[in-house]
Amino acid sequence: MPTKLQVSLVQNYNGHKQSVYCLCNDQNGGFFSGGSDGYVIHWQPGNSNEGFLFATVPEAIYCMALIPNLDMVLVGGQSGTLYYLKRGNAPIMQKLHTKGIFGIHVISEDIILTVGGDGILNVSDWYTRIHKSVQLSAQSLRAIHHANQAFYIASSDGNIYILNADFELNETRKAHGNSIFALETANNHLISAGRDAKLKVWNSLSENTHAIDAHWFTIHAIKVNKAQSFIATTSMDKTIRLWNAHNFTLLKVIDNVKFEGHKSSVNGCVWLSDSMFVTCSDDRSIKCWQINIPPKI
Repeated sequence: MPTKLQVSLVQNYNGHKQSVYCLCNDQNGGFFSGGSDGYVIHWQPGNSNEGFLFATVPEAIYCMALIPNLDMVLVGGQSGTLYYLKRGNAPIMQKLHTKGIFGIHVISEDIILTVGGDGILNVSDWYTRIHKSVQLSAQSLRAIHHANQAFYIASSDGNIYILNADFELNETRKAHGNSIFALETANNHLISAGRDAKLKVWNSLSENTHAIDAHWFTIHAIKVNKAQSFIATTSMDKTIRLWNAHNFTLLKVIDNVKFEGHKSSVNGCVWLSDSMFVTCSDDRSIKCWQINIPPKI
């Protein structure tokens, strides 16, 4: 029997005027959000609904990441422009892709990876220099994940491209029949998901150990908590689903009817702690959720 996991809605955050596409931690208990209105909002820890308008950019924001030691937020725009945003400073803009930027991964201020709708992986720095460009696909690259000294790139062609530390292609893995939007690792397994609404789990030998019909429609995000005990997935079907990160069984479905969940596609997720996470949606809202684990399961 599934664990009777208790989940409660802690807070609604309302500040965006249009769809909210992405979230990232600020490493101090709060988080940043971005979306189609071009707003970057900083939400402080606690139960306050008051967000600080950190910056605005003149286009839709598809992804974001933090450079912690510089207190700088990077956001990828619809036009293929990467924006370097620091409070009180004018934004630095870098045109990196000919189409939208869908994924950012920060190794350091000297190594920033971006992937975009042009099928290219770019390696650049915050001085706006491109060190390396790798054309991986004729279709969009949708996400970057770094694990086990390798870089995993998800593509709309259904492939996962696996690169080594020098950004050289080691393996092309046909993983899904169509677009892959999310990658994550949990307990030494790689997890992929996308338009086919399936969660696929891969072991260290590149074997597909699970193929789960996880949602009704496209899965946009997969996020595991730091303790690697829970996986959260978000979907176009308007639900958030929680999974056991060890055996990949379903623990809870969070919807609008029973939990006052989102009313439209759920686009992003980020964990604030091992038992608290936030999600964002096309319904313009951001919601914070608390998992209450029973003493005996």
